[in-house]
Amino acid sequence: MRKIQFVMAIALMVGVAACNNNDNSSTPGEATVKVHMTDAPADFSEVNVDVQAITLMPADTANGATEIDLGAHAGVYNLLELTNGLDTLLANKNIPAGKYSQIRVKLGTDNSLVMNGNTYSMKVPSGSSSGLKLQLNADFVGGVTYDILMDFDAARSIVVLGNGGFNLKPVIRVSTEATSGSIKGMVNPANTEGVVYAISPSMDTLSTYVDTVSGSFMLRGVPADMYTVEVDPATDSGFSKKSVTNVKVVEGTQTDVGTIDLTTQSAH
Repeated sequence: MRKIQFVMAIALMVGVAACNNNDNSSTPGEATVKVHMTDAPADFSEVNVDVQAITLMPADTANGATEIDLGAHAGVYNLLELTNGLDTLLANKNIPAGKYSQIRVKLGTDNSLVMNGNTYSMKVPSGSSSGLKLQLNADFVGGVTYDILMDFDAARSIVVLGNGGFNLKPVIRVSTEATSGSIKGMVNPANTEGVVYAISPSMDTLSTYVDTVSGSFMLRGVPADMYTVEVDPATDSGFSKKSVTNVKVVEGTQTDVGTIDLTTQSAH
C-alpha cells in the first residue's frame, strides 16, 4: 500500500489577492492556522475518514492556557478524491503566537474502507475523547503563516482483523513549515486614515489600514521577497505618500520597518 498524506496548512491567507485588506481585529500577537487536507494514491477504492475536530495544545499550560479548537469543518472525507494537487480546506483560524506542543485530531465513528466493491467500517481503537495526540513542538511567530504537514501512513495504520474486517490505528508523522512572513511598523501621525501597501515586481500587492489611534500596522501572510512599503494617507489629510524601499521579508519572521514619518503636502 502506498501511504496516504494529510497536509494541514497553518496560514493566514489562501493566496495573495491583488489588493488584500487585512482585518485590524487580528493583533500582531497572533499567528494564523490554516488547515487543509490532501492525499496520495493508495491501493483501495475509498478511504473515508470522519474528521470531527482539530485542536492545538499550548506548550505552557501553567498560566491557564487551554487547548484551542481550530474550528475544523467536520465531515467524512474520502482521501482518495484529494489527489493530484487537489485539497480541501478544513480550518482557518488566528491563534495566539507562542509555543505549541501537540496537534490533536479528533475522529468520529464513521470511518470506512472500500475495497473490491465491499465497504468495511473501521473503528479507531486509539481514538479517545481527547483525540489523536501528535507531537508538534512548534513556535508560531505573530503575523506569520505556517503549514503543518501530517503524513498519514495507511500501510501501517489500517489493521487487518482476523474476521476479515479492518481497524484504523493512525500512524502519523508531523512536520511544520513557515510559508510566509509579515511586515509591521508605525505611521506618524496616526490619524491620517492611511493605507499601507507592500509592493513587489514579482508578487501581487498586499494592503492594510493604519490604526488611527496607535499608528500601528501589520501586513500578514506576506510571501518571502523584497518589497517597497508605501503609506498612502487620505487625500484630505494634508500629508503626502511615503515609501520605504528594500524591505526584505523572510519566511517565519516579522520584518519591522520602524516608524514612517509622514510629511505635509506643503513641505514639497
